[in-house]
Amino acid sequence: MILRKDIIMPFLKPLRCFAFLVTVSLTLLACSGCSLPFQKQESDGAGYLFTVSLPSNPQSLDPQSATDASSKTIITNLYEGLVELDESGTPQLAAAESVNVSADGLIYTFQLKNNRYWYYDANQNDVIDEGESWQVTASDYVYAFQRIFDPQTQSPYTDMFSCLKNASAIQNGQMDCSQIGVNAISDTQLQFSLDQPDTQFLNRLASTAAMPCNESFFLQTKGRYGLDQECVASCGAFYLRLWFYDPYGSDNLIYMRRNSANTEARSVYPANLTFQIKKSSQNTAEDFADGSSDVLATSVYQPQYMESDRYTVTSRRVTTLGLIFNPDNTAFANANIRKGLSMGINRSVIGENSSGDLSPAYGIIPPDVHCNGKSYRELIPETATAYDAAAAVDTFQKGMKELHIESLDSTKILVCSSLMDCENLHDIIQTWQEIFGFYIGIEEVSESDYWKRIANKNYTIAVYGITGSNDNPASVLEQFETDENQFYYSSHTTDSLITGLKNCASSEELQQKCQSLEQAILTEGQFIPIFYKNQYCITRSNNADIGYDPFSGALNFRNAKHFE
Repeated sequence: MILRKDIIMPFLKPLRCFAFLVTVSLTLLACSGCSLPFQKQESDGAGYLFTVSLPSNPQSLDPQSATDASSKTIITNLYEGLVELDESGTPQLAAAESVNVSADGLIYTFQLKNNRYWYYDANQNDVIDEGESWQVTASDYVYAFQRIFDPQTQSPYTDMFSCLKNASAIQNGQMDCSQIGVNAISDTQLQFSLDQPDTQFLNRLASTAAMPCNESFFLQTKGRYGLDQECVASCGAFYLRLWFYDPYGSDNLIYMRRNSANTEARSVYPANLTFQIKKSSQNTAEDFADGSSDVLATSVYQPQYMESDRYTVTSRRVTTLGLIFNPDNTAFANANIRKGLSMGINRSVIGENSSGDLSPAYGIIPPDVHCNGKSYRELIPETATAYDAAAAVDTFQKGMKELHIESLDSTKILVCSSLMDCENLHDIIQTWQEIFGFYIGIEEVSESDYWKRIANKNYTIAVYGITGSNDNPASVLEQFETDENQFYYSSHTTDSLITGLKNCASSEELQQKCQSLEQAILTEGQFIPIFYKNQYCITRSNNADIGYDPFSGALNFRNAKHFE
């Protein structure tokens, strides 16, 4: 069915009056955490109205532009892509019926399911009226990728899909974005052409950036696509019913309803979703604690939940905490001083008092990152070197002699309060003071102050967390690419090796290249790994099957269930 402009356009207008919005907001908040009796089915956990607090207002609901966790949570529930990743990081078909990959790995041909539909509730009556629903076609995916490579979009995802045919020429201004290697053979057949093989390509297609975009609807939004509720259409499990945000107010929320246009083809369990828009991660934790939110995604260990059978805790060890150094500091710019400090960490004992939140890190890629469906660290074990205080001191003193100095000034390690419990740094600091003879303290700051200090280079040493953008070892190491990290790390060698990760013809080749790149970064010592850390998704025990992506921070409620 063709999208009718005469129906859609009259409703592309500002939100209802403020009084109406406040009324709706209060009504929805009053229903927060409750089930709707006429929709609830006790037997299968369906029909519940889930309520979740977001740490910030989504920056955009445009999949080709959005990068923040709040945006990705909403997008994940609004859209369905060709494939999605299971818990082992293995791509599974979603909106695609099948995929055929050519022998040379350069052509991916998808057969789309013919029962996936867009829905835009133009008259906001929660009923699919004529002209409000139309089929998702291969052209919608073509247009999405053309938008990624359209300079006007300023998409941050061009590098992710640089393997596509003509991508380089388009980025260099030699070709138009319409020449990107994505073509609709028919309404239900889609073909991707690559310039070089990329064993990660299916994983990349599971990202929110690869969600479809309907050209007719996009053009009718006149530059407002994804920026307000009138400029968002859904092709996934839920549709957007209300998006109200006043930066000076407190009753900010997003309200979503089950998208009945697609429920016959694929089940959706919750009836509705309410997202309360907050100002910080601390606010979301407070909401979960007082019962006004059903889910808490956090990096902070929460003993009151972890040690209670009233809660279900899912943990994934996907973050590596390491030490970074101010690039303008002369002493810590010395490679031997940094290497000596790394050697002076007795990793066999650190993290023992963290209740399982932390484990010692000898490498950069954490244990719960997968490659070809298996833990990368099982395929490529990290090298655990024995602690040798004498060797550490010798290396450290060598650096001091190179700088012609006899001692280092006392300093403090900058730590973000929401990142980790600082108590777990004391073992490291105590050992350093004993063997190197200089004082190091801890300076704990808020998340906002932390990022300001990092950006302004207002620190000497800091604890920094590395998490990949998706469940793949390459995405972890890609965080070290020049201009892609926030701690001013830059290395021509690293950049060259990262480029090589993007044209691997097999998972074995990817593993080998990741191993070489990880070792190269470790050798430079500009990032010293100390801990592998958990990310957590916490729910009450009567909730089940809430999807959580610890890499993007997105929550997926398609299969979420609630039992009394």
